[in-house]
Amino acid sequence: MARQLRSEATRRKLLDAAIEVLAEVGYVAAGRTAIIERAGVTKGALYHHFDSMDSLVTAIIESGVTTVLTAFRGMCRPESPALEGLIHGMFAVTEVLAVDKEARTAGHLVFTLAESNELGVEVGGQWAAAVTAQVARAIAEGDLRADLDARHVAESISSAMLGTWLLTHVVGGSVGRVARMWETLLPAIVAPDSLPYFRQVLARDLQRYQADREPEQGAGG
Repeated sequence: MARQLRSEATRRKLLDAAIEVLAEVGYVAAGRTAIIERAGVTKGALYHHFDSMDSLVTAIIESGVTTVLTAFRGMCRPESPALEGLIHGMFAVTEVLAVDKEARTAGHLVFTLAESNELGVEVGGQWAAAVTAQVARAIAEGDLRADLDARHVAESISSAMLGTWLLTHVVGGSVGRVARMWETLLPAIVAPDSLPYFRQVLARDLQRYQADREPEQGAGG
């Protein structure tokens, strides 16, 4: 058991070191030597856990994407309206990408390797399926317009989220951008009778996530 724990600790060191190096220099410039030195382990330890850079990158993507999907699905509770869970879920994902280095690095890697790594296609499929299922339930519940195609709506929401995330890296304001995204989308997709309620849901989420971040901003001066 002790050997297994040490092995897992070494693997975690390598992943953390790789995440730091990738964040600093990017995928193209990241090298095994820099990762080994940052982790403080031997070359043999690296090859014991990851036989190539591809396997190391794959481990980061798989773990980071799992974190993102778990955050999203955790907000999509079957006892709550599907659209409410969808709104909550996008805020939760935004928060995870802001605070979790592994999840954020996984996102960058998926985009960087989209044309050369099949894992990106798999990850995209998992995300699309999760969002589409939630949208389909919201349509069935009557909160989204009945004439909408669930897959098309899911694609529009995902595309808007991607743009929001990319813009955040340039100019910041992730929570506010997610709120503005929903402010734009809701009138186009929500059934008129349901719109006032979901505007309230959006306002509460925005207020809560902004309040959660105020102590951090204050501590930073």
